Amino acid sequence: MKKIGIIMMFVAMFGATSCGSLSGASNTAAATSGAACAQALLALNKSKKAGTLAITNPADLSNILLVINAYNGLRSNKEDASYKKSFTTGMVTGSAGTINAGTALNITNSLLNSAGLEGVNSANIAQKAQTVSTIIQLLTLLKQ
Repeated sequence: MKKIGIIMMFVAMFGATSCGSLSGASNTAAATSGAACAQALLALNKSKKAGTLAITNPADLSNILLVINAYNGLRSNKEDASYKKSFTTGMVTGSAGTINAGTALNITNSLLNSAGLEGVNSANIAQKAQTVSTIIQLLTLLKQ
């Protein structure tokens, strides 16, 4: 239960961060977003490997929302090379080295170009059929 509370805190924090990112986020915000995204993807990958990945699972839902918030931040700053670089670096550090720089760059680029996350939020996620399949495509990049 404590883990869900922490995850929800990250979701709220990144929801506020993504609004602020419209005017140009700092590299710290990008690195923080990348780190949270990496941790969420690793947790989702663990659920996928266990065969329990589901949008109805509160922990998976929270992690999917973290990935969506990271996507929103990237999309808002897609013209800012510094943001993208800091986000990618944040993925490596956030994964404690589990995700290497090359894989992080591939995930960042795939995430940035993911059509299945466009317009998804906590209110409509259950109606967006592409969301989970898009997340699973991102997880295949982890190669763990």
